[in-house]
Amino acid sequence: MPPTPPEHDAAVLRGIVDASSDALVVIDPEGVVALTNVRAQGLFGAASADELRGLVVGDLLTGALAGHEGATTSHVGVRRDGGDFPAEVRCTPLAGDLRCLVVSDLSERQALRAAGERMRDELIATVSHELRTPLTSILGYTEILVDMGEPAISRQAARLLEIVRRNAERELKLVEDLLTIALLGNAGLTVEPVPTDLAPVVEAVIDELSPMADEVGISLTRSGLPSLWVVGDASRLTDVVSNVVMNALKFGRPGGGQVDIGLTTEGAYGVIAVHDRGMGIHADELPQLFEPLYRTAGAVAAAVPGAGLGLPIVKGIVEAHAGEIDVASEPGNGTTVQVKLPLVTVRA
Repeated sequence: MPPTPPEHDAAVLRGIVDASSDALVVIDPEGVVALTNVRAQGLFGAASADELRGLVVGDLLTGALAGHEGATTSHVGVRRDGGDFPAEVRCTPLAGDLRCLVVSDLSERQALRAAGERMRDELIATVSHELRTPLTSILGYTEILVDMGEPAISRQAARLLEIVRRNAERELKLVEDLLTIALLGNAGLTVEPVPTDLAPVVEAVIDELSPMADEVGISLTRSGLPSLWVVGDASRLTDVVSNVVMNALKFGRPGGGQVDIGLTTEGAYGVIAVHDRGMGIHADELPQLFEPLYRTAGAVAAAVPGAGLGLPIVKGIVEAHAGEIDVASEPGNGTTVQVKLPLVTVRA
């Protein structure tokens, strides 16, 4: 036979509950507070347990609680002085139709996360700045040597210098992407939206990326409207189109494939649609495409070069223009990226 519990067990249990680092609120089936611990009293700004006992849970937490065991939901906690705090609540059933709410204040966690993100962005910006200077110098001197031509340098040296130049350009592009990501993280990315025709932007990108397309045997085509005026920053929108088209070339079907860049309208938006006929993306991976450094399983398996920064940058720039971006894809049948930007009426 187990020993009979001593009479002071209730006091011991109460001490254990009060010693918990979590804020505990016990409510009855009607949602009325029946019991709280010291941590909960401090969290909600109550002078004593009596100040909270008898209140309905809606006086302390906004929104409906989860109805199943162990579920966690987000709420706004309301202190007795009227102040509030972001709260996370885990609900656990107890005997007698009672429920125990474990309430966490997310303020400190959010502050730590924000501080961590600031440190990360500052580090990226600093390192990127330090890398950018020597890379720019390498590119400058390499171009000077290439321009000297024969007989100043041999044909083999010229070929090797061209390889150096291409790799330095690729690394400089990565540095520029890291700087842009840091600006986006600090809400420091600036755009100068003015009436901009997207047609010359697209044509400039096609001219720039045609050598890359030729290398992989993919043709770049342009379709749709001959002119499309939107409210935008031409320089930033060039980054948008360039990143999306480069992705299409990387993941397109080499040797006879095609990437089409179309200009259309949809309601109050001008639309740039880039379609490739490449490997495609699984539906469960689509929501993660805009996360920095994310790479799809297909990209990793095929060893496609890239750091997973292009689409997050595109999304940040598009949102800074009050625009929208959408990706539709099917494995084996290619991908379409649509960028929508506010139209502008241009008078002749």
